[in-house]
Formats: sequence, structure tokens, C-alpha cells
Amino acid sequence: MPYGSRTMAILDTLTPRRFSMTLRAKFVFCTAIILIIACLLLGWLFVRQQVREAAESSVQSGTLLAQHLAQMHRSSIVAGDIPRLNQHIQEILAVNPVAYVAVIAPSGDLQAGFGKGAWQDQFVFQETAQRQFAATKLVQPRHGTGMTSEPLVSAIDLRSTGPVLRQNIDLTPRELLALAGGTELPIFYDITVHVPRYPPVSAWDPALHLTLEKQLDGLDENTAHALTAPTLVQIGLSTSHLQRSLRRLLWQAVIITLSTLAGGLGVAILLARRITVPLRGLTVAATKLADGDTVPILDIRTRDEIGTLTAVFNHMARTLHSRELELRELAHSLEDRVTARTRELAAANARLQEIDRRKSIFVSTASHELRTPLTSMKVHVANLCDGIDGAVSAEQRRSLSRIEANLSRLQTLIDDLLDLSQIEMGQTTLHVEPVVVGSVIARAADDLYAQASERRVTIMMTLTSDLPHVSADPDKLHQIILNLLHNAVKFTRPDTTVDVSAILSSDGHVTISVSDAGPGITLEDAEKVFQPFYRVSTVPKQSKGAGLGLAIAKLLVELHHGRLWVETVPGHGSRFSFTMRPIPATQPAIAEAVSHYPLSIHCPTVSAD
Repeated sequence: MPYGSRTMAILDTLTPRRFSMTLRAKFVFCTAIILIIACLLLGWLFVRQQVREAAESSVQSGTLLAQHLAQMHRSSIVAGDIPRLNQHIQEILAVNPVAYVAVIAPSGDLQAGFGKGAWQDQFVFQETAQRQFAATKLVQPRHGTGMTSEPLVSAIDLRSTGPVLRQNIDLTPRELLALAGGTELPIFYDITVHVPRYPPVSAWDPALHLTLEKQLDGLDENTAHALTAPTLVQIGLSTSHLQRSLRRLLWQAVIITLSTLAGGLGVAILLARRITVPLRGLTVAATKLADGDTVPILDIRTRDEIGTLTAVFNHMARTLHSRELELRELAHSLEDRVTARTRELAAANARLQEIDRRKSIFVSTASHELRTPLTSMKVHVANLCDGIDGAVSAEQRRSLSRIEANLSRLQTLIDDLLDLSQIEMGQTTLHVEPVVVGSVIARAADDLYAQASERRVTIMMTLTSDLPHVSADPDKLHQIILNLLHNAVKFTRPDTTVDVSAILSSDGHVTISVSDAGPGITLEDAEKVFQPFYRVSTVPKQSKGAGLGLAIAKLLVELHHGRLWVETVPGHGSRFSFTMRPIPATQPAIAEAVSHYPLSIHCPTVSAD
């Protein structure tokens, strides 16, 4: 797989499934948005400023023409010299942007006026043989009745139904867009000024100026009121030339905006490339590094943050490479060590197994060889005790009794060693059959009756009524219970009770427990008590035994696929328990026969025969 595809696959696994953009696309997109907003805002402000300046310039030109007609030709207006007034109006109409010129009498009638193009139809005759100008009624009410020298500037749309007064003289954005599309807008600027009631007076004629002021001061209220209706001069300016200039200006602004946007996007793409190309190289290198490949040193092309990141990545790659080499060398050395140690342990284990096998063979052989002379010795001692070889004295009989007791201990030890070696060597065969647990427990207790009586210990049996038969070897089960009972009777305190119980556990197994009132076992000894030849620290040194009974019992229980464990409280006795697999029976089984010896038997739900 190519590294680019591998990188994209890794990124796809790390990012959620939704719309995403690369860093370059985000940078270019954000830059384009900023440039578009900035260019549109600056272009709009520039166009508005140019429109305002062009409108002010056009209005200023029209104002000068209107004031020139109102002041310089005041005499013709006041005298009613219509031919001369028409001549002056025609001269003004010769100016290119002028669309119409009208002189409005105080009564609102048209005194003189002409228009060009569509404005010719706006000068109509009335029934009184007076001409009327359609735009007069739009601007005349806005003059009021006061005398002022300030011109009134209005914007008029010339529609098919007639002129319509606009709210302001500025162009709306929609009109600017229509203008940029090549549409000619029928917009005209109307400049209206008052004709002065008195001829203009030069500043250097103080006498005449004083005379006029005196005459004005002497006017009465009625005369002043009569003079409030002024004569108006209206000049309309076409905006066609202005619109053509604005159209060129708009297209220039669009071209400048597009050029700025294209240049800005080009610069943004170059900057994004200078940022993303090193990042893509870092991504590919990091992917190779994650796959365990050798990463070459990346070139540092810039001295900014990207260059710093590249330098840090190169240092990290070199460090990881050196550490990987060290780890590989260490792994090889560890593998060699582990292999050598494994061979040593295997050889040692083989030697130990051979030693253990030889030990078991030796113990088994020694036990077999010792049984014959031991049996012969017991027979001769018995003959001596019975007086077959002659009469013996009381002292000799006591000595023979001690010899016979020690021979019995020696035979028990040899039998235990032989059993242990046979079990460890796998030479023990189980003869499994249905066994009544109560009968086996009673037989084992019967065997230990003499020892229990000697130590003044009572053996109490507790069997439940629903106890089924178990699948076991009767002799081996008897040996397990006998070893546990022998251990309990030997270590319990005199005048106490050893409890033997058998119950059906909730998991379906038969659990047999032997509890004593001995010194207990520590937690440390509880983990080792089932090891051969191990003696717990709480056992008195003069206590007899080789420490093989529990070990043999555990091995025999495991041969029956059961489990043997100990529960103990130091100073309060111990309880050894083991499990056996039951055989379902239609009738519960308890001990079929109980020995005639005086055992204490407790059966809460059934009676013992």
C-alpha cells in the first residue's frame, strides 16, 4: 500500500464519518471569505463615495446654472420679456446634461420653459391658455413661503405615467446592480432656486445698500406677506453621463475586486502549500515510523514553527531508532539467556524427575524387601511371647511387647512408604464401585476404637438422611478416612470429641469432614501440611509419626477426582474435608452396620441399627 493511501486509511480510522476538509482547503476557504468580505466592503464604500461625489458635482453645476439664470436674467423674468427669456433658456438647454429649464411664476403657472427628449411632453397647455410644467407641483410645496437663497435639490424618476419624486438622491444597491448590468435609469436631478426680488447689490455701493435696507425696513406687514410667494427657476439635469461613468466605475471595481481576490487566493494557496507539504511529509514519516520502518531525516525548509516541528520529529525519530536498536540487541541477548536458562531448567527438571523416579523405585523396592524380614521378626516375637520357644519372665515379656509395638510402627511406616511410592509412580489401581459412606466411616472408627479409648476421645458420626452412594474404591476410601481420623485422634486433647460428618453439598458432591479439638494449624503450615514428611510447628516433638498420612490421603482423593482441604483456627482445632462424586439412588443410604464398640453416633433423621 502506498504511504499516502496508508496515511488516509489511518486518518479515516481516527476521524468520525462526517464531512471534513483538509488544512489547505480550510486555510484557502477562510482566506477567500475574508478577501471577499473585505473587497466587497471596500468596493461598496468606494462606489458610494464616488456616486456621492459625482452627484454633488452634477448638482453643483446645475445650481450654478440655475443661480445664473435667476440672478443675471432677473430683469427679463421680472419684466416678463418672454422672447429674451426663452433665448436664455435655449442657451442653457444647449449644455449637455441639462434636460429642462422652467421659470415658475408665483401663481404656479409656467412663465417660460423648455425640455429635451421625453421632458418636452411634460410642458402642456391648460384650458386657460397657460402652460403647466408637470414637475412644478412636485417641488413647489417643499419651498414653503419663506425667502431663501439656498437651492432645493430633488431627484425625480421620469416614468411613463409622469415624473415621480424620489425620497433621496442616492442610488439604491438594486439600482447600482441594474446600472452595472447596462440598464439606463430615468433619474434626473431637479435644482430649484428663488429669483431674488431685488437686483444684486455690489459690496462697494454703501449708499445704495443703505437705501435698499431703509426701503426694506419700511415695508409694512401686508406688503411683506404679499412678497412671500417667490418666482422659481427649475433646472433638470440628466444623469445619463453620470450613469455611464458610474457603470465604468462599477466594472472597474468588480475587476479590481476579482483581481485582488484571485491574487489573494493565489498567495493563500502558496502559503497553505508551504504549510501542508511539510505536514504531509511529517504524516507519511510518522506512518512509516509507526509501522516500524526506517525513517530518513526530513529536510528543514523553513525556520518557522513547521521547521521547529520537523527538527523535533527528526530528533524523535533518531532517538526511537537508537532505542529500537538497543531493544533489539537486548531482546536477542534475553532470548539467548532465556534459551540457555530453559535448557538448563529442562536438564535440571529431567535430572530431578530421574532422581524422583529412582527415589520412588528405591522406596518401593526397599519397602518390599523390608516387609519379609519384618514379618519374620514379628512371627518370632509372637512365638516368644506365646512361650513356644520356652518360658519368658515378666521383664522379658515387657521387652518383647515393646519390640512388637515398634515392629508394628515400622510396618505401618513401610506400608505408607510403599503406598506413597506406588501412587507417585502411577501404579495404584482403583476398583470403583458404589459405596455406602456411613459403613466406611463406621469401619474406620471401629479400627481406631482402641487408640481413641486409650486417649479418652469420643468419635461422633453425623450423617444426613439424603446421603447417596458414592463412586469410590472402598479400600482407598477407608484408608482416606482412617488417615484423617487417626490424625485427629492423635492430636486432639483428651476428654474431647472428634466429629465425622457426611453431607450432600449444594454442588451435588458428598462432602466428608473430620473435626478435632487439637492445637490447630497456622496459615503458613496449612499450605504445607499435605506435603510428605512435613510436620507442623504446633506438634510436640515427642509425637510419633512420619508425616505421610495426609499426603497419602490427598493423593488418593485426587485419584477419585475429589478435593481435600483444611480449615483451621490456631488454638481451636482443625477440620479436614474432602469431596466424592455421588451415585444417584432411589433410597438414601446410611451406615448398614455399626460396630459393637461403644462409639457415640448421632443421626438426627434416622436411627442406627
